[in-house]
Amino acid sequence: MSPPITSRIELAGVSKRFGSRQVLDGLSVAVAPGESLVIIGGSGTGKSVTLKCILGLIPLDAGSIRVDGQEVAGLKGAALDAHRARFGMLFQGGALFDSLPVWRNVAFALPGSVADRKAAAIDNLARVGLAAEVADLKPAELSGGMQKRVALARAIAARPPIIFFDEPTAGLDPITAAVINNLIRTLVTDLKITAVTITHDMASVRKVADRVAMLYAGTIIWQGPLDSLDGCENAYVRQFITGSADGPIQMPAARK
Repeated sequence: MSPPITSRIELAGVSKRFGSRQVLDGLSVAVAPGESLVIIGGSGTGKSVTLKCILGLIPLDAGSIRVDGQEVAGLKGAALDAHRARFGMLFQGGALFDSLPVWRNVAFALPGSVADRKAAAIDNLARVGLAAEVADLKPAELSGGMQKRVALARAIAARPPIIFFDEPTAGLDPITAAVINNLIRTLVTDLKITAVTITHDMASVRKVADRVAMLYAGTIIWQGPLDSLDGCENAYVRQFITGSADGPIQMPAARK
């Protein structure tokens, strides 16, 4: 009998450089099955690059990435396609297809007949609080918050075991952002999804995280359960979560 998988995703010593810029520098972090991990950090710290490396969109310079115990760094062809099929993705801007009605956006990756796919789309729209009447509308006819819900419905439509959320509340007003955060938390719990969210929105962190990791200078400088975040004594974490201008994190000086 095989031992249980303790980590759904495990990164060890992951490094990535673009030209002279070292974006990831020995990053190591693991996500347990069914866990909601939120990675925090400022803009340009490598959060999105981390997700792209896991998905095989960017090759590593060094390190290992294992998903369900299997090494996935360097996969190609059909093996890479099968790896990516395990993931759903909520993109920062929604990334809906403007020319397609809502239901076709949601059912984009689903198999089956038109009728079956539309029925599945309507079911998933209901899960994110949208009525069946929305299915035949175009994305441009929806508010920003409704578009984000449609994108969330698409992310869960194929019932992937893992979902990535890239700045899920970016560009939303506080009330709509709270609704999206609540939906993410509910869906992750109800569908038993392993979730990785990248954000700098502390309201999102406090709502959706089981565990938090802070990425700075290309590596994870702190990680722990959500309830240990406010008591964390790491100066970088303290400055980030309080939004203080004073501390070890300094904004880069403007070029003259």
